[in-house]
Formats: sequence, structure tokens, C-alpha cells
Amino acid sequence: MEPSENKSYWNATGIAGAIFGFAVFLISLIGSYLTIHSEPSGSLLSGTILASTVGCLVGAFGGVLAVKLFINEYGPEMKIGTGAIIGLVTGIFITLIYQVLSLVWPLLDPAYIQNLQTAIIANIEMMDQLPAAQQEEMIDAMYTQMQNYYSASNILQGLLFGFLSNGLLNLLSGLLAAKFMGKQSQEILQ
Repeated sequence: MEPSENKSYWNATGIAGAIFGFAVFLISLIGSYLTIHSEPSGSLLSGTILASTVGCLVGAFGGVLAVKLFINEYGPEMKIGTGAIIGLVTGIFITLIYQVLSLVWPLLDPAYIQNLQTAIIANIEMMDQLPAAQQEEMIDAMYTQMQNYYSASNILQGLLFGFLSNGLLNLLSGLLAAKFMGKQSQEILQ
């Protein structure tokens, strides 16, 4: 049996990261178009917020798939820490795939950013529970963020948030997958 230090996890993390990165992007895109094509309600729960939550939950299973692929390739004996590393790297790949697709999509649908901005601002304007000053502050922030969609700071902020959220969630899912799908022998635990 090959020592665990020599087992490459790049194949497993790359495949799982690509699958779940695309899935999270697709969920996010559906939520955005739901927001664009719905009437503003003034509700805090919009298609984009709901899609972000669902996408985050779905994306958290990337670490499980990556550990499963790793086990299929090398066998069930693995350290729990290896599962955590596999999950973390998968979360990074998910973020990279999602970010690239998010930057390419507006090139395919040039009206996407403007339509999403208009829909979100219209929804904020309908929020009667918020004071006018807070509404204006939210609208200004949304407008600035959408106008600077391709700015380096926006892209880096998206990457950082994605690395933290997807990385940590998949670190946990990879750790749990290694615990429940892997086999820890006495030799491995020492």
C-alpha cells in the first residue's frame, strides 16, 4: 500500500471542485434570474439571498465527493486530517470555478448586471420597514458594487469570502467524510 504522504489528491479535488463550482454557480444564476424576473416585494428574502444559502449548502458537499473519489482511487485507509485537507482544497477549487464563471456570464448576457442591479434596488425601495436613510445607504452600496463588478477589489473580496466560506465548510465535510467513509487503522492513528 502506498504511504498516505505520496497519494495525490489533486485529481479528486479538481473533479469535485469543478462539479460543485459549476453547481453553485448555476444555483446562484437561477436565483439572480428569479430576482430579475420577479416583482419587487420589499422582502429581505429574495431569489439571490435564497440561492446564496442553497448554493452554500450544496457546495459544502464538495469535500464529501472529493474524499469519496480519493478513497475510490487509493482505498479506504486514510488519516482524518487528509480528509480535511482534501475538503479545504476542494473548497478553494469551488471558489475559483464559481468566480471565473461569475465573471464570464455577464459577457454572455450583457444586460445581466444592469437588470440585476435594477431588480435589487427596486426591492430595496419597497422595504417599508427600513428608514429612508438606511434604504439610500443600501442602494448606494449596491449601485457602487454593481458598477465596479470587474474591479480588482470586488474580485479579490469575492475570492476571499469564497475561500473562507467554501474552504471551511468543505474542510468540515471532508473531515467528516474521512471519518465515516475512510478506514483508520491502528498504524494510521499512531
